[in-house]
Amino acid sequence: MKKQIICAILAISLLFAFAGCSGKPASQENTPSQTPSREETTTPAAQAVPEKVKFSLWHSYVGTDQRAPFMEARMSQFRTQYPNYEIDEQKIPRDQYQTKLKTQAAAGQLPDAFVIWPNAMTIEFATSNLLADINDLLERNPEWRDGFVSRALDEFTVDGKTYSAGLGVSVTSIVFYNKALFDKYNLSYPQSYEELKNVITTFVKNGVIPIAHGNKPKWPAQSTIFSLMANRETGSEWLDNVLAKNGAQFTDPEFIRALEKFEEITKLGAFNKDFISLDNVQMRDYFYKGQAAMMIDGSWAVPDVIAKAPEDLKANIELDILPGFEGGKGDPNVMSGVSATGIAINKKVSPQQKAAIEDLIVFLTNSEAQQMYAEYNIPVSYKNVTIDKSKADPIYIKLTELISKHPLVTVYDSALNSELTEIVNNGLQGIMVGKQTPEEVAKQLQAAVK
Repeated sequence: MKKQIICAILAISLLFAFAGCSGKPASQENTPSQTPSREETTTPAAQAVPEKVKFSLWHSYVGTDQRAPFMEARMSQFRTQYPNYEIDEQKIPRDQYQTKLKTQAAAGQLPDAFVIWPNAMTIEFATSNLLADINDLLERNPEWRDGFVSRALDEFTVDGKTYSAGLGVSVTSIVFYNKALFDKYNLSYPQSYEELKNVITTFVKNGVIPIAHGNKPKWPAQSTIFSLMANRETGSEWLDNVLAKNGAQFTDPEFIRALEKFEEITKLGAFNKDFISLDNVQMRDYFYKGQAAMMIDGSWAVPDVIAKAPEDLKANIELDILPGFEGGKGDPNVMSGVSATGIAINKKVSPQQKAAIEDLIVFLTNSEAQQMYAEYNIPVSYKNVTIDKSKADPIYIKLTELISKHPLVTVYDSALNSELTEIVNNGLQGIMVGKQTPEEVAKQLQAAVK
């Protein structure tokens, strides 16, 4: 009898011991558990610590880049949530980034993960077999996938394979203007090209810079001004037809007219005389000091405007688009823009690295990240993000309202390959300083297409 009692006590002790090891009450031992999504997974203390996964990451979200503060905060959160991921993060300024990345690509030494531009650059890298697609990730996460505005995924898709997701949207052709200066000289915001020329002439006569501009890096004239000017003359399908060699050419009269209009406003004195020695950030000082009536910049400028513009100026800043052109074939209601850049995956990574980088892509673009975009004054790439207008800066609210009213059309450096982009950037600079004619630039571009 004594032996039976001892055995019973031992059996009960073992039962409680096993229940304690499980980390759950005995009543819950047979309850099925739900498997969390990769985005929600945490590491319970009772589980083995996951194996370390190392990967390198290059991006250009640094310095004055609009996404730099967001990236700093979000990467800190990512490292906390995924302590088993060891990330070699390289932050490279935008004006150096693409050159360095393409040099590494040519040498076959790309980092494991890196920022890539949509459309032309994605096509170049994808057709060179340098990228791993994220189609499986999209299929596994339909709620995340379906939350995006279409261009955030479409512009990273080549032949049915998607390679990234945009961290917001980049609008490239916003006219920021000082309404107080317009009022001072009895001017209304121009609604036609002729009215634009009159505004430019009036400001020049009164010693005011009409449009603050900095083209030292050469891309701003093309991205922020000319892409939309060209669309105003040619319409949207024309560029597609040129690149597809489908009957249209850069030497067509409508494209040359766009170049001539760009030349004409330059000769009228539209820009500050030192535009060639300033970049797109430095030129903003003319606008902030009230010395320039307008500046044409991208949505990436909004955080800088909010942070640096004097309060009396901010109260008078309005946002608009370039006016339509009389006789132009383009829709006067559109503005130029594109999906923002996104994180791509090197095709050579291991399966473990690919899974880790996919976690990062989701983390930087999910609904929580989209809400952070709004907090950091970045245009969102999700369809349904509620912006608290009681907390958002008035300039950011004006930006979101402007985007909602005007459909986006392709910006040239997103559609053109590297060679064509360099030709148009250098050509516009040449036109501005009087060293090239519109016809010469058009011929150079068409020769490169052939």
